[in-house]
Order: sequence, then structure tokens, then C-alpha cells
Amino acid sequence: MSPRTPEQNEEIRQQRIRQILEAAREVYIEKGFLSTEIGEIAKKAGIARGLVYYYYKDKYELFQTLFEGALTAAIQFVSARLKTTEPPLERLQQYALHYLHTAAQDPSMVHFFRDLYQDIPAVFGERGDEISKNFTTNIHQPLADTFADAMEQGLIRIGDPYLFSQIFWGGISGAMFTMTGSGRSPESAETNAYIQQTIDVLFNGLLI
Repeated sequence: MSPRTPEQNEEIRQQRIRQILEAAREVYIEKGFLSTEIGEIAKKAGIARGLVYYYYKDKYELFQTLFEGALTAAIQFVSARLKTTEPPLERLQQYALHYLHTAAQDPSMVHFFRDLYQDIPAVFGERGDEISKNFTTNIHQPLADTFADAMEQGLIRIGDPYLFSQIFWGGISGAMFTMTGSGRSPESAETNAYIQQTIDVLFNGLLI
């Protein structure tokens, strides 16, 4: 058997890292950060405990990598969805639909991000406050800017864009957590009706 090429070795390395991080995410959802042990992650990944330590010096480094990847992906999604030339109300609707469908199809992700945000101080220590502020700014500012665009175009009432964005996000997140505990099938008519009703309330209000 011929020796592996550097490219093959790198692919194996990246595959192993993905395997460890996915296992860490699953154990984290089940047990939280403080109760998660490296041995449990290794068992979930189906690898030796020592192999996890080959890639990460300790639990903190592993979870910093996991969290940073998730936070970066979330920021990139928000930027790609909201920082476009599409009409602002269309941007907002697609933004809301993405989160609602995610909650219906993968409830674990909703709980993962809720717990992740709460655990940033424990995972990052002194860097936690800076990371939390950076994440909040990059997540909420594009949403507030989109509301500002809608106001400037005369599409919605004039007000504080940041306040509007917080109320809007509160409605989305509330609906997401309701769906994660409903036990409904992601593709059921009831789930689709719930999503559409949420969109209707968010964009058309409560008036008859």
C-alpha cells in the first residue's frame, strides 16, 4: 500500500475534526457545557479519548472552536440574508421563515444556540464579554438596518429601528421555542399553518 499523500492526510484530519465537533455539539445539547466530559465526546464520536486530546488540549479549546464556528456561521447567514438589494420586507420575511423552518426541522439547533449564548462567558473566560458584544452587534445591527430601510421607503411606520428589530426577533424566537416543544411533524399541515400564522402576525399585526 502506497503512503497517503499530504492532501489525503489533510482530508482525514479535517474529517476527524468534524467528527469530534459534531459529537461535542450532540453531548453539549444533552448535558450542557459544565457537565460534558471529553470521554463522553470521544465515545459519541466513536474514537479513542486520546485522539480528542491530539486535536484539542482541553475541553475549553474544543468548545471555543465549536462555538466560534457556530457564531461565525450565524453572522454570515444574517449578513447574506439581510445585506442585499432585495426589498426590505422581502428580506425580513425570508429571514423569519428561515428561523421558523429551522425550528420545525431541527429543534436541537434552537436549544443549541440558546445555550451557547448563555455559556459564552464560561467557555471563553475573559474574552467572553467581547465575543458576546461582537456577536450581538453583528446579528442585530443588520436587522435594525433593514427596518431603517423599510422606514425610509415608506413601507412601515416610523420608529426606533433597533426597538422594532428586537420586537420582531422576540416574536420569531417565541414561535421557535413553541414549535420545538410541540412534537408536531416538521412537514405537517399544522406546522405549516403555525409558521404562516406567525408570519402574518409579524407583518400584518393583530388588528382585524
